[in-house]
Amino acid sequence: MWGRFLTRIFALFGMTLTCVACYGTEYTEFQPQFSASGRVVDSERNPVEGIAVSLGQQPCYTNPNGRFYVEGTNSNVAIIDVDGEENGGQFETHYIQLHDSHVDLGNVVIKRVDESEAN
Repeated sequence: MWGRFLTRIFALFGMTLTCVACYGTEYTEFQPQFSASGRVVDSERNPVEGIAVSLGQQPCYTNPNGRFYVEGTNSNVAIIDVDGEENGGQFETHYIQLHDSHVDLGNVVIKRVDESEAN
């Protein structure tokens, strides 16, 4: 009696595994994570506060030392002046493509809009 019972249980278990093997499990899209850190400075190497830095999601803003740390699922870092003249001038938008999951960008130099027009 126990032999038949165990045989049926193992058969049922085997069919369950076969169904999972054939049909797989629920599909979930892989979202790689990226992170970047660094310091935003102007052309004279002075830190720039209040610059938005993002990896395609909610931005972080540089602190008074120009430092930032940002995480996201996008590998393109966007560095954008969102407050115009308030942080010492209007700066150009700057993009950096990441090639690793975590990158220390060091000093990121951004140009003032008027500097670009003069060149």
